Amino acid sequence: MPSLCHREDASCGACCGLYNREDLSPNAVRAELRRTTELLAQTPLTEEAYRAAGAQRARELPVPLFPSVRICPMLGFLGPTERRVGCLAHPLVTGGEDLRSCGAYGPMTCQAFLCPSHRSLCEEEAALVAQATGDYYLYGLVVTDAPFVRAVLDALEARTGERPAPPHLAHRPFGRAFRSLLSVKEELAPGSEGAFGAFRPLGEEERPATSPVERILEALGGDLRSGNDAERLEAEIHRRTDEAAAALRETIGAGRTA
Repeated sequence: MPSLCHREDASCGACCGLYNREDLSPNAVRAELRRTTELLAQTPLTEEAYRAAGAQRARELPVPLFPSVRICPMLGFLGPTERRVGCLAHPLVTGGEDLRSCGAYGPMTCQAFLCPSHRSLCEEEAALVAQATGDYYLYGLVVTDAPFVRAVLDALEARTGERPAPPHLAHRPFGRAFRSLLSVKEELAPGSEGAFGAFRPLGEEERPATSPVERILEALGGDLRSGNDAERLEAEIHRRTDEAAAALRETIGAGRTA
């Protein structure tokens, strides 16, 4: 079974510091990943060479927003499609040499760490997010924010009577609408806390008194402190939720008549 970190068509690099930067734009993140990937592709598979390459990249990488979470200079693209990211010093990538000690944390920490989503999201939920997003960037933003994922699924279930599941994505209108709803995570104001779900204090997702849409807004940072336009964000969430729910109803109806 694939892990939450690595899916067939998507992977997450959040714990390696992928989003721990002021400029979260996809182009900026992609450019940094390409530099690391290209540099390490030309680096001999020795600890000395990788340590030197890692030190070079560390000097070039952006200053982290959260000092306790380092930006690993070994994080790069896994394959030419640039849909998945991972540790380029891992023995499964190098062909046997374990060079993770040249990175930000070392092999023991890398193997032991699991983000809070591992305890919160089930396999079906992780598979749904991976298939809907289909790349490293949006997948990582979403899957590390379990309260956001649960709020989205709850909102759609409340409107349709059925919880979204991976088979529903075979209906393209729902797949597009569902991805559009998730992609609000890419459109938040710079520095918004909604972009850093993995750093939300434990237990903050438990807000039973609010509606699913209000929970989505809370997860995204739908208030003045977040830097987001609260009214615009709320309207956008309602619009995209309605569109995804309508498409899900069509999907459910088609399945029942098939």
